[in-house]
Amino acid sequence: MTFERSFENFVQILSEEDVTPEISPSALADLAKEFSLRSIVAIVSDNKDSDKAGSADTIVPLFGPVPEDEPPAYFFKRDMPAKKTVIYNIYLFGDGSWNEEEYKGFGLIIDILSFHMERFLLANIVKQSALTQYLTGLPNSGGFIVFAKSLFETRAIMNYDSFFFNLKNFGLFSRRYGIAEGDEIIKRYANKLKEFCQEDEIISHFGGDNFTALIKKERTKQFLKYLSGVPVYGMKNDKKEDFKISAVAGVYAVDESLKEPGQLISRAAMALAYAKNEANKPYVFVNKAMSTKIYRQKQIEDRYEEALQNDEFRIYLQPKVDIRTGEIVGAEALARWFCNGIVLYPVEFIPILEQEGMVATLDLYVLKKSCEFIKGWIDNKQPAIPVSVNFSRKDLNYKHLAREICQIIDESGVDRKYIEIEVTETASEDERILMTTFLNKLKDMNITTLIDDFGTGYSSLSTLRDFPVSIIKIDKSFIDNEPLNDNDRIVLRSIVNMAKELGITVIAEGVEREDQIDLLKEVGCNIVQGFMYDNPMPKADFEKRLGKGTYA
Repeated sequence: MTFERSFENFVQILSEEDVTPEISPSALADLAKEFSLRSIVAIVSDNKDSDKAGSADTIVPLFGPVPEDEPPAYFFKRDMPAKKTVIYNIYLFGDGSWNEEEYKGFGLIIDILSFHMERFLLANIVKQSALTQYLTGLPNSGGFIVFAKSLFETRAIMNYDSFFFNLKNFGLFSRRYGIAEGDEIIKRYANKLKEFCQEDEIISHFGGDNFTALIKKERTKQFLKYLSGVPVYGMKNDKKEDFKISAVAGVYAVDESLKEPGQLISRAAMALAYAKNEANKPYVFVNKAMSTKIYRQKQIEDRYEEALQNDEFRIYLQPKVDIRTGEIVGAEALARWFCNGIVLYPVEFIPILEQEGMVATLDLYVLKKSCEFIKGWIDNKQPAIPVSVNFSRKDLNYKHLAREICQIIDESGVDRKYIEIEVTETASEDERILMTTFLNKLKDMNITTLIDDFGTGYSSLSTLRDFPVSIIKIDKSFIDNEPLNDNDRIVLRSIVNMAKELGITVIAEGVEREDQIDLLKEVGCNIVQGFMYDNPMPKADFEKRLGKGTYA
């Protein structure tokens, strides 16, 4: 075969495929005879300034075997995209050599080969960038899944534990050092993680302060200890400040229940959420109880909106009773969720709805239903009493909440005097400011307000002075002692007397025993709520009790 024909075949074969290293042996087969060619090894390097053959970070065989510890007969250097250089090491049979014409001819072959290598490298760069987090250079979620799939397919994944971790106080970096230096700190942290990671393990970065890892089981304890304080530094005013970054981690010890690689992330993330929100620990391993709880939480989140639309929530009413007369003077509206034949109580779903920012819609739903109840009593000439509706502290960030409450009451056709809005005493100064604004708005709208669980929050005595409320409900912890003692009497009498002097009505909740009733009468707290009289009841049962007038 002539050189011209061999060259045409070379060009044609390379043009048919993009994967240059895989097809180059067949493309070069005929030309190899012309040039006594034994091997071509491409060395892809990041060092553009070096002409030294073998200065490499990646070795790509293009034709023949890769010789060991043997200098090449010739080498050609070509610059590539992404600041890379390819050095083609040429090995010939025996003591073969080329004349000047052959050297120039093979240079043309290298030029064409480089054109296709450039295309191959660019495709690899694009592919790699899709699997890499831009800031740290660690694999992203896609890179993590690709790595995990390879282990999953061989079941080698059973030798690993999966981690999902966040950095503690991540926001402080940017505030103290600025955004640019904060990014540098994260890069330094990522480099430290890479130093810990072995070749058959992976650390990935999902962005922000979210990291995942697959670490061999025998190194899990070591990795958790490492995460407790990774040494890094920050630059401030041209001075280097050394410190350690600690992380909170969720760990999934991979077992036979693993069905697909994505569970490596979701299960470890579940444990992380538990570590941060429930356990308050530096790390938590996935366990069955946690899985059940998180699964239940997800069910509640996923079903909530549909349940609200389908009226799966029922409003129960618990009487408020004047212990001097036995008369029902009010009620508290409480939600029960009838979910697929199972009754869920507020303690099961309210914290989840609060955490996800969904609880305001439920509180407004309970308000609307309460207004409908009252309107029905008035229209049917039945006794009408005030009903109190709880609103979560999480609702306070809702800018137009007071206006919407007022609108629901007015649209129902019920006098505002029949609705009372309960809020729980605040636990922080920031919430205190929001609550004061909210309560003042309701006061201006002539809507009665209550502080629930009085005595458990932030600066309870100043609450009496500062909050514009008409009623406080004393937390049941004040009357829980058995037997009740002189200290209980002194504290309760002081609260009741102070409240009365400020024009505030006092209600005791959680009343279950006769001795509690006796003490409350003694200190002048005459309105109570609790199992001593009745549990929360469905509307029909409550109306029957209301129709009887008083408790005998």
